[in-house]
Amino acid sequence: MKVLVTGANGFLGSWVTRALVDEGHEVFALVRPNADVSELHGVNCKFVHGDVTDILSLLEAFKGIDTVFHLAGVIAYKKSERAKMEKVNVHGTANVIEVCRECKVRRMVYLSSVVAIGSSRSDDQVLNEGSDFNVHDLDLGYFETKHKAEELVKKACDRGELDAVILNPSTVYGPGDAKKGSRKMQVKVAQGRFKFYTSGGVNVVAVEDVVQGILSAWKKGKKGERYILAGENIRIKDLFTMIANEAGVTPPPHHLPDQVIHVVGAVGDCLERIGMKGPLSRENAWTATMYHWFDSSKAQQELDFKPRPAREAIHNSVQWMKEHGLLS
Repeated sequence: MKVLVTGANGFLGSWVTRALVDEGHEVFALVRPNADVSELHGVNCKFVHGDVTDILSLLEAFKGIDTVFHLAGVIAYKKSERAKMEKVNVHGTANVIEVCRECKVRRMVYLSSVVAIGSSRSDDQVLNEGSDFNVHDLDLGYFETKHKAEELVKKACDRGELDAVILNPSTVYGPGDAKKGSRKMQVKVAQGRFKFYTSGGVNVVAVEDVVQGILSAWKKGKKGERYILAGENIRIKDLFTMIANEAGVTPPPHHLPDQVIHVVGAVGDCLERIGMKGPLSRENAWTATMYHWFDSSKAQQELDFKPRPAREAIHNSVQWMKEHGLLS
């Protein structure tokens, strides 16, 4: 079967591309010209040049494709990156929808995120697919753009213009994740160089399990439905302790109060406005102090999704760091 993956050269995209090749499909990896494709070294896929923000490039790439796995996106937590996220996450997804319709692509698998569902400001709430998006008041760029993009996919399905399934993975850990720009803090924890933890919570899911969930959703997921691909809900303190223990270093010992984090985030935004780099942004501050806790029961029941414990996913992540000299 002819399938195409946008964002194929990213961390999760490369795992999905490899899995599709292993299943025997004819896989096309959509990458921008001059993109770093080292994540796909040795993978028997065909590269096609294109960009989700360039609809003409998609029209050529999508011809004859049965299924599009749309993973391309931008993750950022700064106001200066908001326009880029709107362009790629929202308008890029609108382009993918339009071209899937134009080229009569049979199915689209859209990789959204749990941020499109929302988050909680207390530890007594676990969100699911039916939860209301509850962070509009914070105007967090990544959350807002992924939420808007997901709404576009859902509306196209409701209008009968598209057959798509929507997937919401949580924080994905596994071999190679340390390359992601968003994992700098976790790498510092594994190196014993980070001394603080915050009061929030996170959901950890293994990359291998997310890939299995994606393939299962492609084959069994219901049109227009969203499925949370999440694992274990843990506090950030416990996450950092697991990482440090796996790396054989001392866990971060100091709790950073929420008020302090929000002040530092506000200062970071002020520094950014005058062209300087702050330690973190207001959006970083909110993300670090909220509880990103989710329930994957629906995916477990309908997709046979079987998430492993967080400790196993973190072990595999840290082991990869060790093998590639990041902790020496």
